[in-house]
Amino acid sequence: MASVAAAVTANESSANQDLNDISLKLPQLQNLCKRDPASHKDDYDAQVRRLRSECGILRLSPNSPSGVIVELIQFVAAVSSSSYKGKESDKIVNILINLLIGGNGINNDDSTEERGESTDYAQESEVLVNQYVQDMDFSSTNNATQNLHKEVRKSCVSALILMRNKGVVKPMLLLRLFFKVMSTVQDKGLRLQLNAHIVNDIRNINKKGKRDDKLNRTFQTFLHKVIVHLNNNHDNSTQKIQQNSQEEGVGDGMAARKAVEICIDLYRRNVWNNDKSIKILESACYSPITNVMTRAIRFFLNIEDKMEYDRRESEEEMYTRSQQIDFHLHSRKTNKRKNQIQKKVKFRQKVQMKRDMQDLMEGQEEVFLTSHDKGVHHAKKLYPAIELITNPQGLAEFLLKKIKGSNSTGCNFKVKVLLLNFVTRLVGNHELLLLPLYPLLQRYMGGHQKDVTLILAYTVQACHEYVPPEEIYGILKTIAHNFVTERCSGEQMAVGINAVRAICSRVPSVLSSDDSLENTATGTTGAASSDSTTTSSAHLDVEAFARDLAAYAKHRDRSVAIAGKTWLNFVREVYPSLLQGKDRGMVGSALHRSGEKPLKFGEQNVAAGVKGADLLLEYEEKKRKAKEARQKKKQQDEDDSDDGIEEVPMNDVEEEEESEDEEAPDLVMLPESSENEKDLKSMSESERKEYLQKASSTRIFSTDDFIKMRKLVAREEKIRRDPRAAARLKREQQQENSKNKFDEISDDDSEGDEDSVDAYSDESDSDSDEETDIHTKGKVNPMDIMAMSKKKRMNKEERLRKVLAGRSKFEQKARAGGTTDSEKKRNKSFVMTKFSSHTRMKQGLKETSRNALRGGIGKKNGKKRQGQHTLKGSKDAKKRRRRF
Repeated sequence: MASVAAAVTANESSANQDLNDISLKLPQLQNLCKRDPASHKDDYDAQVRRLRSECGILRLSPNSPSGVIVELIQFVAAVSSSSYKGKESDKIVNILINLLIGGNGINNDDSTEERGESTDYAQESEVLVNQYVQDMDFSSTNNATQNLHKEVRKSCVSALILMRNKGVVKPMLLLRLFFKVMSTVQDKGLRLQLNAHIVNDIRNINKKGKRDDKLNRTFQTFLHKVIVHLNNNHDNSTQKIQQNSQEEGVGDGMAARKAVEICIDLYRRNVWNNDKSIKILESACYSPITNVMTRAIRFFLNIEDKMEYDRRESEEEMYTRSQQIDFHLHSRKTNKRKNQIQKKVKFRQKVQMKRDMQDLMEGQEEVFLTSHDKGVHHAKKLYPAIELITNPQGLAEFLLKKIKGSNSTGCNFKVKVLLLNFVTRLVGNHELLLLPLYPLLQRYMGGHQKDVTLILAYTVQACHEYVPPEEIYGILKTIAHNFVTERCSGEQMAVGINAVRAICSRVPSVLSSDDSLENTATGTTGAASSDSTTTSSAHLDVEAFARDLAAYAKHRDRSVAIAGKTWLNFVREVYPSLLQGKDRGMVGSALHRSGEKPLKFGEQNVAAGVKGADLLLEYEEKKRKAKEARQKKKQQDEDDSDDGIEEVPMNDVEEEEESEDEEAPDLVMLPESSENEKDLKSMSESERKEYLQKASSTRIFSTDDFIKMRKLVAREEKIRRDPRAAARLKREQQQENSKNKFDEISDDDSEGDEDSVDAYSDESDSDSDEETDIHTKGKVNPMDIMAMSKKKRMNKEERLRKVLAGRSKFEQKARAGGTTDSEKKRNKSFVMTKFSSHTRMKQGLKETSRNALRGGIGKKNGKKRQGQHTLKGSKDAKKRRRRF
């Protein structure tokens, strides 16, 4: 027994010595091969043969590898990719791929070389990977890669990545191989390494305009096949797929999840931001695996927010980096360091100037046309991902069916809410007609429902102008019965009123009383699903409903009062005839007199011509008449002055010149056409449309004409909304010689933009968000309909915009109405205000302060000064004692 133990100990010591020798020799041999590849080719071939023999031994016992094989794999990968590129490197790639996936071509190369036959290792590796990937079987059972030892598997992957980084291996070969290995191996560290390599490799291939569209299309097609294969085969193996993906973490579920993650990551980095990636993720929304489906849905809901956050982070990082400059104050000054300092200073100035320009543009009207504005990203190069879905109607119907059958499929409430969010976003962004959705939403509008604020926000998302009002009436009645009642708390009532206002702002046709009367007569009901228990109501007394909500503006709870006033202002703008006369206000009364009301369902405003063309012709005609009147008056004044001057005899030369001047013919003005001499206010609506169409079709407008038309339309809208401006215009028309008077438009572009700026500033005052919020098209934030007990605080951008708007108003004196009381006091002369009560009060205060400084106020009034205590032995105390 002792001899056997000694023999085992000797073998172990020899193995350790051999391992130490090989680890010491291989780095030396690698250095020698790098310096002189031709002289050390035989030594390198010997190590390759030794690697093949070790691979053959490893196949017999994959769980107990020797420590030599890891060192050999790293050695041959580094040397072949640097010193022996070409056939030798392709042979090493073939060996490593065979070792990784359990191929049979490791030892077949020796017999081929003995027979003198040449082998195309690159083609053989391509065929081997195609056979390994094309079956689309991602299960881990009977998997050679999974059975391989962890260290050997990791060394093979690292060696292949090293050879790919040196340009020895084709990218598509490793992308498909690594994706299959990543989906079948239960090794979290290896999966993270492979996922990072796939993403970074595709990023480097498409970096800075060097795009490889062929490789992108090929790999995207491969990922799409993976997801479609899972969707097509889910009928027979749904339970097996769910169990395989959730318990073991590998299989078809892992493959589909990794495909979705790769597409999302590359889309977020602006590498694969095309319709092909959207098609892949759209297919993932049909996946039977909940994890895969929810990842794709969250991409469509939140990708714009994440990309905007990345953009802001990169800009902030660039600004911080530009501010950090090492001026070498305590080191040696060299020309190289001076040049570096100058470059950094220029870069800092450039970044600072760019940042200042962005801050300046945000305070002006041009901020509405930039790509990073509050609200919809108008000029954004990258459209919202949800807008690029090719079949939104089919996807919305599929997910709605999945929501209704969620009880049988075991879908929890959290996933159901996520699906409702996505379906309503699809309906709102693409303006779909999905009528069974609205009765389904009414089920979850109970007062004690979990996440009911989210349900109300998603209901607002699902509303657009093409939804029939009959469907919306049922939702409004449900919200009113469950939220806007006295038995509810103030917060619930405010949320209900805000939700009603948001829904009516998106579907203004529900406020049309004509539609409600028609529905009452016909008694029709909205379409609903066959299995729905909640049906939409066909009738709603809109006038009583609007006035009832407007009465909450005087509620005792502050949050309810704010919500009621917001509803009141909304109805004043859209349909003031629904309100009582005392609630319409100044603007609402003016709009009521002008007949302001929302369009009916299915009705649209069709443009008869260029908007403002008739106003432009009227303006030019008035301007021409005023000019003629001024010239006529000037000529008349000159004639009157000439009649009062005595004629003086002149010499002959001057008389001849004057006679020559008198012989010149006078200009004769042609009779002007009375085509443009029309009063637009005396025209009927049909006549004005005809006149507008004729004016738009007979003239080519320039850029200045469009600017004038925009300002004239804004002026007419202001007159229509402001009764004081209309009365002022009426007084001017009734004055004498008012026919030749007109308000000339200034050349400043800011005049016509005041209304838009004011509208935005008012909106920002009432609904301002934090500075870090990002707004996406069609998305409704639940905080927008929450109860607010106080006015929201404006951020820096909104405060700056409000200051600039007020400053321009003050400079141009564009404020509505006359002067204020403070301005009247300030403009009065001193003689008028010399003996006013305010001036005498100021004089009294000054006299009191002077007496207090002298200390005489106590003697004069016989009273103690404030804070002064009477001493026991003082003079006043002695007088009081004598009197007693």
